[in-house]
Amino acid sequence: MTDIFPRPDEVDLLRSPLFEKEVAKHVETRIKGNSLSGLKVHPIQHVLFPKKDPFDFRRAALMQPIDTITSLALVLSIADVLERFRPPIAKKYVFSYRLKPKDGVLFNPRYNFTSFEQHVSERAKQARTKVLVKCDIASFYDRLNLHRLESTLLGLPLEKPRVKLINELLLFWANRDSYSIPVGGNGSRILAEAALLSVDDFLISHGISFCRFVDDYRFFAPDTKSAHAWLTLFVERLFLEGLSINPAKTSLEDVSSRRVTPLPKVPSPTAEDRPRRETDATRLIVGYTGTVPTKFRELSEKESIELREEDLQETIQTFKTKVVLHPDDIRRLLRMLVAKAAYAELSILPDVLDRFPQFTPMVVDLLVKKTDDIPEATRERLREYFIAKLTNVERVPEYILIAIVRLLGAKGYECKASLLELFRNLKRNAGSFIGRCIIDALRGLASRNDALEIRQYFNRADVWERRAIIRLVDAHLSEEEKRPWLKNVKVHMADDIFAIESFEPKKK
Repeated sequence: MTDIFPRPDEVDLLRSPLFEKEVAKHVETRIKGNSLSGLKVHPIQHVLFPKKDPFDFRRAALMQPIDTITSLALVLSIADVLERFRPPIAKKYVFSYRLKPKDGVLFNPRYNFTSFEQHVSERAKQARTKVLVKCDIASFYDRLNLHRLESTLLGLPLEKPRVKLINELLLFWANRDSYSIPVGGNGSRILAEAALLSVDDFLISHGISFCRFVDDYRFFAPDTKSAHAWLTLFVERLFLEGLSINPAKTSLEDVSSRRVTPLPKVPSPTAEDRPRRETDATRLIVGYTGTVPTKFRELSEKESIELREEDLQETIQTFKTKVVLHPDDIRRLLRMLVAKAAYAELSILPDVLDRFPQFTPMVVDLLVKKTDDIPEATRERLREYFIAKLTNVERVPEYILIAIVRLLGAKGYECKASLLELFRNLKRNAGSFIGRCIIDALRGLASRNDALEIRQYFNRADVWERRAIIRLVDAHLSEEEKRPWLKNVKVHMADDIFAIESFEPKKK
């Protein structure tokens, strides 16, 4: 599971203590066998996930829910040892995913990308820092060598059979290519941090002043000579791990003229940083930094006041004349429209999305959240724009299709006819998750006849789609009509506890 998509219903099933207990029992049994076959994991599929730049993408992993939980449990069994061998948290070398389980949240909320950026800003202002080096590792997750990761883990006081099992699982998901870990899960985040243990130790042993968040490194050099020397050492050490820096994202910045201020303590998490227990305690993944956002975050009062004073018409005119749009400018325009409640001006969105389609998921999230505020005529124009996108789906990336499908199944933008047509004509190579999303979107719109039609697709559907079909049939057919079919489903999908739980919840 990844956070590209709307929250899957399978996660909400874990709110049941009885079902949670059953899942835990299944996972324990799978791991206890200490073999890849005993884990019973499925192959993973992938969906492209947009980064900040127009043509930069992550290949996010799509895992079955039980596999996500199993792999995470497997990694958590060694996570305490891994954390002990990471650079001490108080030294502020590493800000990413510091293990501190509490109230269903895995990582220390005080150490995140925001605190990393704050620390970099403050260190750059120190008198001893004259040159700031910024760089990251090229295609880190995709190029991570699994055999070197295994060697790193075997060098720690861990049970060898457990390390071997983790390696076998990663090799299975990598199709035996020896490279890459799945993008999109906390298990992978912990392992990625472990893969950089020797690099961190190397930099510290050479007295190099640095900090990092995952593969984003910052070096605080006293002069240009040291900056080049440190960067060379870093590149050479990465080479031993089969990794390299991204030249396009490597820079040396003169910070000698910045104001000198004392280095503050890392602030306590704000309400925005602090995970909401009710929602996030059962989340199996969290978001990535450095990506085009897929969710629209509500404005703070301070931000609203500032944006209301901006000249909206001038901003819109600038957008219309620009040939290339910048992500930050698009984000600012959207937030300005909301701050000024200028929802009729959302009619500019087709022009924006035609030039920067990666913002489609965020725009859709905004439209869904602000449905009641948007004039009906504007909603209708936007609805027609997105419906037209479905006439040539072969040219539309899957993550954009998923966003459009979500919109056409939402209140105020519903279009059952378009969703059914897309479902009927969907090719098997259309994508890993789009079929599931169409069925989910239709669940609130379907009639009995629609449910009967979609049910016929069940035997050809993948596992994600089958669970959605079960929920749709359960919602729209009478007890007498669905009972015999669900009885057969229970026989054929007995191993999928999430499927069974969706229509027959555990009672004891």
